[in-house]
Amino acid sequence: MDTSETQFYWYFLADCQRWHRFEDHPINPFRSEELEQLYLRNTCHLNIGSFIGIDFSAMKHTDFSTGKERSIKRSPVIIDKSCSCFTAAPVFWEELDPTRSYQLIPLTNQSDEYQTVEKFTKNERLLNNDILSIKRIQNLDLWEFYCRKKIQLMKIHQVKHIEERRLFHGTSTENMDSICKYNFDLRLAGKNGNVYGKGIYFAEYASYADRYSREGKLPGASWGFSTKVMFLARVIVGKSTLGHRHFIKPDDGNDYQSSVDDMTNSKIFVIFDPNQIYPEYLIEYL
Repeated sequence: MDTSETQFYWYFLADCQRWHRFEDHPINPFRSEELEQLYLRNTCHLNIGSFIGIDFSAMKHTDFSTGKERSIKRSPVIIDKSCSCFTAAPVFWEELDPTRSYQLIPLTNQSDEYQTVEKFTKNERLLNNDILSIKRIQNLDLWEFYCRKKIQLMKIHQVKHIEERRLFHGTSTENMDSICKYNFDLRLAGKNGNVYGKGIYFAEYASYADRYSREGKLPGASWGFSTKVMFLARVIVGKSTLGHRHFIKPDDGNDYQSSVDDMTNSKIFVIFDPNQIYPEYLIEYL
């Protein structure tokens, strides 16, 4: 316990991978002063109803409804609150060139980031094919659109969390540049079917997305044979409804943000607003 008269502030690590002070963020029910008082009382755990928990010993903030954990920290220094997910790139982006429409950053297969994406794609999402490369897509404009859409939906629906998933989309190599530059094109919706609506289709499993990948050669590829590509994207799925062929959006109102193939065990998600998508990784494989 710290008994000094120094004023401390409390921060959480946001999705943009930057530290935000609790009171500077519109979706948090806490203020630094309240957290500091509880911390100085040697409170170990704090729960707000059935949804939010603070663990001071582990320095974790948990959303019980989703199981999502965030790191928290205590600091006597005020971190610039203008640093937010819709004004700055994630801190783990590298060699960022804001003059370019997008950058493809190859990940080394020894890096934690590469191994995490590879494990998720192959072991958890059942892609049996050999992965040749994984590239991080750095597009500041699309990232800003995505983060602003997330905040907008939370404000509209007055919620403190909206569901996001990492989902797969198989496509042909010739579409790669356009998706990295402009995002997925809703005008091409239904090209491979529209059973659950006339939107952009994503799969829970990489093995399913693989069915829609088409062999080709990526520009600048060093190997002299055809390969396949798929995108691993961040997707705001929000509240889902069962899809239908006639859908041009999830419902007649604005209650839903996606449609799905099955309400109890969803494997296919259909998105009708490209701003709910950030194409995060390009996976090239055999």
